[in-house]
Amino acid sequence: MKRRTFFQQIIKYTSLSGLSLLTFLGLFPELINQKKSIRKVILGKASDLFSSSKAIVRKVHDETVILLQKQTGDIEAFNAKCTHAGCMVEWKETQHAFLCKCHGGIFNEKGDPIAGPPKKPLTKIQVDIRISSDEIILYLDDKSV
Repeated sequence: MKRRTFFQQIIKYTSLSGLSLLTFLGLFPELINQKKSIRKVILGKASDLFSSSKAIVRKVHDETVILLQKQTGDIEAFNAKCTHAGCMVEWKETQHAFLCKCHGGIFNEKGDPIAGPPKKPLTKIQVDIRISSDEIILYLDDKSV
């Protein structure tokens, strides 16, 4: 292959690759704009929220969130949507499990599927407890709710 032909081929295929990449990114702009939006929500004092139950359900930004207080005092939060079909799960204290009535899905207290059709765990939501004020803070991103 002649040198001139070689460089013409390189320019041709590089241009073609660049145009293909620009077309692909134009069709899927979310691949470029992956800004993570995190919202901080203060729910209230842990001592008030968990005074009568070890599990509470709250509506936060049009989504249902289930908070569990473990025996250690730690708090975990989950999006209440079943990962199988999006139905609402309920916490059953007697079984220490989340139950989905739609298709019989069962998740353990860590949110992992243990029975039924769900294959993915419940979506966890980051939780902090502000020690000085006993406030529960949820950090919601676009994927958690």
